[in-house]
Amino acid sequence: MSESNNKSRRNFMTTTGAVTGLTALAAMFGGGKIVNAQELGINAMGPTPEQAAAFAALPDTPVVMVNLLKFRDGGAGAGDYGQYGRDVGEILRDIGAELIFSGECKTTFIGGAEWDRIAMVRYPNARALLQMAQSERYQAISANRSSGLEGQMNIAVFES
Repeated sequence: MSESNNKSRRNFMTTTGAVTGLTALAAMFGGGKIVNAQELGINAMGPTPEQAAAFAALPDTPVVMVNLLKFRDGGAGAGDYGQYGRDVGEILRDIGAELIFSGECKTTFIGGAEWDRIAMVRYPNARALLQMAQSERYQAISANRSSGLEGQMNIAVFES
């Protein structure tokens, strides 16, 4: 690997936050082989205790959550997740968050994981997302998220 590539990778990992850096590191150093995302636990429905603790310790600055989504039953869960998306929109507005991008995935150009949709949400800080997820209001709508998704990956990204 060239020195410029090494420098680019180091810059990427230092500017995108600890959670994203660890995810990228795991993906880049998968033992030199193509690894199924399921084997690495990339496609999950919630954070591990370690991930939750690291997320809670993030700086008190705006964070963009990149949501890579995989729908249940070959896409049949998209309807349930769509209802969740409509319901969560009002909650996001109320906590000062905003959906900044959403789109359907057609193919993967590099790598081996296939996703159905990507959504990017900007939160005022990590604490806002955690408070939202623990609220009664969010808990009341989360069943459609659970029934619609097979799993997802959330990456915390800080704008530079």
